[in-house]
Parts: sequence; structure tokens; C-alpha cells
Amino acid sequence: MTTAPLSSPSRSRESACWIAVPAAILALCALAALASGRNTDWFLGWNAAAAAAPAFLWAGLTNLGSTSGAFAMLAGFLAWHPRWAASALLAVPVGALYTHGAKEFFDEARPAAVLGAEHFNVIGEILRTGSFPSGHSATAFGFAAVAALCAVQAGKRWIAVAALAIAAAVAFSRVAVGAHWPLDIFAGAAGGWLCGAFGVWWSSRWRFWEKRTGWRVLAVLMAGFSISVFFEELGYPEGRWIQYALSAWGLGGIAFALARAPLPQGRRT
Repeated sequence: MTTAPLSSPSRSRESACWIAVPAAILALCALAALASGRNTDWFLGWNAAAAAAPAFLWAGLTNLGSTSGAFAMLAGFLAWHPRWAASALLAVPVGALYTHGAKEFFDEARPAAVLGAEHFNVIGEILRTGSFPSGHSATAFGFAAVAALCAVQAGKRWIAVAALAIAAAVAFSRVAVGAHWPLDIFAGAAGGWLCGAFGVWWSSRWRFWEKRTGWRVLAVLMAGFSISVFFEELGYPEGRWIQYALSAWGLGGIAFALARAPLPQGRRT
């Protein structure tokens, strides 16, 4: 097995742009929400607009942003993109440090605690503490960064665009279900994107996903997440449908990967 670089210099420059630009845009949006004083107005407007769509849609998207749900999503691509799962695993520790550390430090109240849950649309459990930043948004954009940056290095930009679109929908769902302010989702998304980029960088240096033992461990972990999401109580029963779908998708992807190629063959991203 060769140890050539995963990307050319031109692709590396493009990857750098993909790291910096989305993170900068999201950070600027967070600053705009804070500086404009429109955070509450944006929340109420977005939440009201989202109420036109069925609750099961927003609950399903929110459950997709759970850690187990996101890993189950990547598990379905294990046969073709083992590096996605490896990068996400490496990104999780720093992502957890960012979200949980910030939640403890800022200890911001959620919309239900400030406005009263009766004044806007709430789906699922009513949350009142630990608002900033949004952990679901950080997870969604962290995993999106993994898929996007690996895809850009392989010259598949459409995957990057699709990953960003899905992550944006998951982040918006946190306002739709009444759990987070816009400021929370922008800050969570910006930090999550950078954490995902860190995971991609680390996976290019610690390439355990290319080796026999590493690949098998990866498959076992992905199977564990895919099973976990089936049974996990995520607080949004209207979205359980996506938990079942993700579990089937993840386990099916792992089974296909094992049947197709028990060991990594060639360099996949």
C-alpha cells in the first residue's frame, strides 16, 4: 500500500478555502445575530415559518443531528468512504470539548426559559438550559465538514454541497423544534465545521482506517452506533422514523462493506 498524499497542491488550496469560508460565514452570522439584537426576532420568525411543515420532518432532522444518528449515516458509506467515519471519530473528542465546555461556561437559557414555551411552536421535550452553542448543529456541520473536505480532495464537489445542505437543514431544525436561538446554531455550526476539519487533517496522518485491524474496529464501532440509534431516546418521538431508517441504513452499509471487501483496497476517501 502506498503512502502518497491524498491530494494534490491545488486540491490542498481548495480544501483550505472549503475550511475557511464556511466557518467564516457561519461565524459572521453568529456575530450578526448577537450585534443586531435580532436574535429573538429571528427565532420567533423562523420558528413560526417552520410550523407550516409537519412536526415529524423537523423532529426527524433533529434526530439526524444526534451523535449516533450522524455516525449511522456515515456507516452506510463505509464500503466506499471509510475515511469519513475515521475522520468523524477523530473529530468527536474536540467537538465534545467545544460544545460541552461552552455550554458549561456560558450557561445560557433556551427560548422556553426566556419567552415561555406557550409563545412559540415546540416539538418534543421542552428544554430550558444549556442553550449556547447548539450541539446538534455542531455535530451536523462537523460531520458535513468530514464528508465535504474528503470529497473535495477527491474532486467530488457535489458531495460537499449536498453535505452542507443537509447540515443546514439539521441546524435549522433546532429553531423549528423550539430548542435553540439562531445565535446558538450559527456558533455551533462554525465550531463544528472546524472540528470536522481537524478530524480530516488527523485522519491524513493517522491512517488506521487503511489497515486490517483499524478497518475492523471502525466497522464494529459504526455497527454499535447504528444499533444504538434504533433504541436511543432522543426526546423527539415524532422523529423516531428516521432513527429506524438510519439504523437500517448503517447496518446495511456495514454488511455490504464486509461482503464486498473485508479489507480496504486502494485509497478511498
